[in-house]
Amino acid sequence: MAVGFSSYQIARSGLKVSERGLYVTGHNIANSDTVGYVRQQAIIETSPYQTVYGRNGNMLQYGLGADIQETRQIRNTFLDIIYRQENTALGYYETRSSTIEDVQAILNDPMGDGLQEIMNQFWDAWQELSKAPESLTIRALVRERGQALAHYFNQVGTQLDRLQNDLNSEIVVQIDAINRITSRIAVLNQKIATEEVAGDSANDYRDQRNLLLDELSLICDATVNEMQDGQVNITLGGYILVSKGNSRNLYVKSDSINGNFYTPMLEGTEIKVEIKSGKLKGLLESRGEVSGLKGSYSNGTPNEKVDITFAIDASLGSADLRNQIASYIDGLNKSGVDYNIRFVTMGTNSSIFKNTVYTANNIDDFLNDADLNTLFAATGTEGNFNDFISTLESLKASGDFRSDAANVAYVLSNMSINGNNGSFVTNVDAAGYINRLNNIGVKTTIVTDKSYQEQGEDALEVGWSTIAYGTGGEVLKMGTDADSFINLFSNINSNTRIAVNGNMGNIPTSTNIVSDIKIKLNSLLNAVIREVNYLSSTGFTLDGKPGVNFFKAINDDYPMEMGNFTLSDDLTGDDGLNNIVASSTIAVGDNTIARQIANLRDFDLLVDSSGKVSIDEYYRAIILDIGNRGSEAITSRDNQKVLVLSAEEQRTAISGVAMDEELSNMMKYKFAYDASSRVLNIIDSMIDKIVNSMGVVGR
Repeated sequence: MAVGFSSYQIARSGLKVSERGLYVTGHNIANSDTVGYVRQQAIIETSPYQTVYGRNGNMLQYGLGADIQETRQIRNTFLDIIYRQENTALGYYETRSSTIEDVQAILNDPMGDGLQEIMNQFWDAWQELSKAPESLTIRALVRERGQALAHYFNQVGTQLDRLQNDLNSEIVVQIDAINRITSRIAVLNQKIATEEVAGDSANDYRDQRNLLLDELSLICDATVNEMQDGQVNITLGGYILVSKGNSRNLYVKSDSINGNFYTPMLEGTEIKVEIKSGKLKGLLESRGEVSGLKGSYSNGTPNEKVDITFAIDASLGSADLRNQIASYIDGLNKSGVDYNIRFVTMGTNSSIFKNTVYTANNIDDFLNDADLNTLFAATGTEGNFNDFISTLESLKASGDFRSDAANVAYVLSNMSINGNNGSFVTNVDAAGYINRLNNIGVKTTIVTDKSYQEQGEDALEVGWSTIAYGTGGEVLKMGTDADSFINLFSNINSNTRIAVNGNMGNIPTSTNIVSDIKIKLNSLLNAVIREVNYLSSTGFTLDGKPGVNFFKAINDDYPMEMGNFTLSDDLTGDDGLNNIVASSTIAVGDNTIARQIANLRDFDLLVDSSGKVSIDEYYRAIILDIGNRGSEAITSRDNQKVLVLSAEEQRTAISGVAMDEELSNMMKYKFAYDASSRVLNIIDSMIDKIVNSMGVVGR
């Protein structure tokens, strides 16, 4: 009879599990459009059996119905990992492509009236002036084009600075978002642990947490590990952000090194957190992972530093050379470069003149030094190139060369590499010299007699050109008279300016966007300004006065760059048009300077990865680089969208609510519930028969 009454329990358990199944089905249907919801499933198991002894002494087992084992989520953790990995990359590329689109809009090239058009108009105006150097009308046009050039470059600089500041502010927003997400995940960790410690499944809390993890994956490359108790630990850059119910925030810091540019830091420490991917990494690279201090070379301020070493063969001896060295110094001063210059004798032993490095502040001491003649006096001793390289190596090792400066050496020798000592320099020897010079980063230009350019004392000996070209330098012909030395030092001066341009503009490939573009644009602009000012200052005005600079810095404490240059005051005054320099002499009709400035557009002033290039070629390379980066970012972004969508579809196919399946389950549970109720009715009828109908026969 005990088993008979248990039948009520069996039928009741059927009603219970069917009802619970309907609850779960209804919950799924109700949340079919809830973001982040993962469908649930009621897992039904057989209730424990009851064992009884039969009449024959055998043990029998009676089933006691069914029960709900758990309500579990239908989720594939592997697909979650795949989705978040692809989502992180999507955040990275979306940010980069958006930034490049902003940069393209600022430059407005090549389709609009961008920088290229403004520069073309500037060069064309000088070209017109070369045809009529006395024309005040054309001089007015030159001044107007110069003002337009300054206005446009300064405007571009302002817009790029504003874009960087916007990106910098967005970094703060994303850091706050990370902190908000991690703190909520820590709270959900505690709730999940509390619910599941009793054996229940905190499915809805898990949905909320997984939605937050998806959101976090778009921002950064956080690593998520789920513990056995259902809680997750989150690490970023090797540092724990969430550990069970505890979270640790990030904060941003600007300091004396990075200026106003924020860096993600770990709360309570001075530790920088390295971000490798996600939207936050895209923002950091878009802004530029560089110092934001004003005047920072890494953020675009032109680096005008150059360390110059003159090696003078002690047997050279030339009064013309001695007399023209001042013209070289004058050219350096007019070009506006920040130079350190040393003069080294290259005799039997190499030595630095006065053991002094000269700058713009003390170069007059050198020019007025009573012992200067001895530096250029012939002694008849042999030139020792090997010892000169050792001197350069010592300067490098002792830190006397500035690490961020262009480093050039000019070897003035009227002998072969070996100093005509009879021991031939072979290709192996020359390769050794080249390697030593390249190792210390000294670009070496050789000034020598034509007979020593391609060979030494003998046709079998290596000439100086091997050394020069091996280090990226040039070979220039030694002067023989005053005029030839004037041309020589004009070429050396040009070589120095190009070396400075190459050092500031030929930057290594990086993933930074705005800062790299500012470096390249400022390098181009600085080279244009330096050359225009140099030529303008070496000529004469319309009134026959010494030439003046065409452009000037707004703030003299910083190099001329976007946002920090304008027309010289001499050109904006009442006689400003007369002060535009078009002539190299005071002769009427002389158009030398105007023609040289007009030709600058085609002169190889700059250096990029392909070598020496003209201003137009350099700018086209910038535009091409931006276009390539934009195309790459857009392609990568679109590809990532496809991958994220594919991963999401795979997740949804498993985790999403399928209405057909839910309706099927609903019918299944309904029929099961009806059947269980019928079982209950039948059992009740049977019991009623036993209680009320049995034993009444014969009454």
